[in-house]
Amino acid sequence: MRCAISSTAGSARRPANRPARAWPDSIAVVDELLDKAKQLAYTDKLGITMEEATKERVVASMPVEGNTQPDGFLHGGATMSLIESLASIGAALVAGWPERVVMGQQQTCNFISTATSGRVRGVATPVHTGRTTHVWDVDVTSVETGKRIAAGRVTLAVRERRA
Repeated sequence: MRCAISSTAGSARRPANRPARAWPDSIAVVDELLDKAKQLAYTDKLGITMEEATKERVVASMPVEGNTQPDGFLHGGATMSLIESLASIGAALVAGWPERVVMGQQQTCNFISTATSGRVRGVATPVHTGRTTHVWDVDVTSVETGKRIAAGRVTLAVRERRA
């Protein structure tokens, strides 16, 4: 049972302190989504580590180190990539991936604070999960301080996979 996007994290197992109910019945779906994400060098570079993935909530963390802008602050693009990744995984689980696919339509983000070290954690929750459109909210906080870093919202299109 893998749960990490980062190739440096390897094939991690569900953390012992996480209850089994925090994982979807079909962990194979999450694993396949993560394998596809690993094929993208940028996503792999972010070092995102999944912590929980269900239809109701997706949680992952990302290191600040290696994801900063030149002045040493967490890069906004890395933060937005984390936000879209979590919303996309949640939407894919709800939509019934791989038969149905999801793709980002719109993403907004309010940057509230920043981080210069440690890890940030994103928590995605659904706002709307319709037949053709999903909307997910994602809050990003510092793992070490609990300080809110960003609040994002992602709108995703849901479509049948083309043959």
